[in-house]
Amino acid sequence: MDYPEDPEEQFSENKNVEEEGDDKGIEIMDEDEEEGEVEEDKKPKLGWANLPDVCLRQVFWWLRDRDRVKAALVCHHWHHVMRSPSLWRVRNFNFSGRISRTRRSELETAVCYVKTYGSYLENLEIRFSHPLNSLVSRRFQQTLRTFLASLRKTGGRLRRLTVNHMELDRAAWCRSVRKALVRSLTFYLRREGSRLGYLSLRGARLNLPQGLEVLEAVAAAQQHTHLGRRPGITHLNLEDFFSQPLAVFVNPAFPQVMNRFQGLCTLTLNYSCVSDELLAALSAACRSLGGGGSLQTFTIRCHIHEPHIQVVWGDAWSHLAQHCPDLRVQITVERILDVDKLGRILLREIPLRLLSLTSCYFSEQDWSAKPALTNLVPCYRSCLQKLTLDLNNSHESVDEELLEVVLLCSRLVFLKVWAFLDISFLDRLLQKRLEKKTILRTIKVRIYTNKNETQDEDEQLEEVYSRYRQLINSELHYFAISYPML
Repeated sequence: MDYPEDPEEQFSENKNVEEEGDDKGIEIMDEDEEEGEVEEDKKPKLGWANLPDVCLRQVFWWLRDRDRVKAALVCHHWHHVMRSPSLWRVRNFNFSGRISRTRRSELETAVCYVKTYGSYLENLEIRFSHPLNSLVSRRFQQTLRTFLASLRKTGGRLRRLTVNHMELDRAAWCRSVRKALVRSLTFYLRREGSRLGYLSLRGARLNLPQGLEVLEAVAAAQQHTHLGRRPGITHLNLEDFFSQPLAVFVNPAFPQVMNRFQGLCTLTLNYSCVSDELLAALSAACRSLGGGGSLQTFTIRCHIHEPHIQVVWGDAWSHLAQHCPDLRVQITVERILDVDKLGRILLREIPLRLLSLTSCYFSEQDWSAKPALTNLVPCYRSCLQKLTLDLNNSHESVDEELLEVVLLCSRLVFLKVWAFLDISFLDRLLQKRLEKKTILRTIKVRIYTNKNETQDEDEQLEEVYSRYRQLINSELHYFAISYPML
């Protein structure tokens, strides 16, 4: 074995080796730290300033206008995102006429909005709160005129337009202001109505000449669309479009105008407009581009204060249903209690899907809901899907008749009843549903009572719910309460 001549020299050599190893270890640690720093740089930075545009648009969608203005001043990026068209395509305005000293009125806000973002608008809704006097109504008219003129200048391409509850038959609308407002609306619809696919003028309450003038303007604008084989207005809401006392069904001009609306899928109007001529016009006009019948939903509202004495033949309904095989009719009848008058409205040839009968708080001792439940409603046993009843039947019980109707209508899936009923009716109804004798999926019941205190009824309803808890929680949309009706 060879030993080193000088131990100190060997120690110094070992020490140098250790120092070199230490130096290498230090160098390796430095490389790891640098790699960690590079990885940290590669990680995405979090924070509001680095959110993607799609996320910012989702957040900005829920902000009010004043908050959007403040958000747009945060940085250039947010200002750019705030100008995205998707944030300004849908807009609702409520013209109430209230004047505030602290903030700009909604009328001025609407005009400012359309001048700035009108080119992005696609879905516009304007709702009127009835003016208190002629001064406010004139402000409404001037604002709407400026609003529509500015919308035309910005090149807006509206797809949906809703102007609800103008109620122009009120005394606050003087003749000159009403005429000027209709003229502004007609001019806009004639020039820009070709792009519309949805139009709602619910609650306008125009007189017959003015109403026909507005519809003529829309039909004229849509004519160019039909010549180009492009779909025009598919949804048209004319509920309370005409003033309530008008018997529109006697005027042949209304069916002639409606004959020009081709391709309608959804139509809503009052029963005072319905006639054989109208149904024939709809049969001819409601043709899809493929050649079949386009009309799918026809909603009719009938009120006791509206003219409803006309005779409409069942053959006219059959002809319409034949040309539009997917037609679903929805009828709402309010406060018409006489079974003979109901019989003239509810013809068995109607492909009825939804029926609503309402007596409100009106009641007469010689009136009975039983004839309607036993003679009229069962006529639609093969097509009726939704039934709504609001009856003040304090003088008679309709439990048996109502249960029989539910069992007869094989396609009934929705039942809503506000009436004087016994708790046992609800118990038996749920039992029939448990036995699969009805296919109801929604049950809403308000049981009227003549007592101030409803504690006993509430306890009975709780017991009914306990017995059918599993059925209700798994298969039904269920609602049941007791309600004092004094």
